[in-house]
Amino acid sequence: MPEDKHHIKMEDISEFVVERSADYSFWQEISHQALNESFLNGLPEEKLKVFLGVLRTGSAIKLGDYFYRLQPEQY
Repeated sequence: MPEDKHHIKMEDISEFVVERSADYSFWQEISHQALNESFLNGLPEEKLKVFLGVLRTGSAIKLGDYFYRLQPEQY
C-alpha cells in the first residue's frame, strides 16, 4: 500500500478488481500492475490520494482517457 510523504498509508485497493471504461457502458478489467505502470506511478501525491479515495467509496473516477471503478459486486 503506498504511503504519502508523511508515511501515512493511502487507501488500499489491492484486494479489489479494478475496471476501466472509455464510454461508461463497457467495462474491462485492468490489472493493478498495468494501472500502476500506466498512470499511478507518475501521479502527484494529492491526485493519487483522490483517485484511491474515490475508488474506495465505490464511485467511478476519470483519469486520462478512461473512467475507473472497483468491480461493483466487491465493495
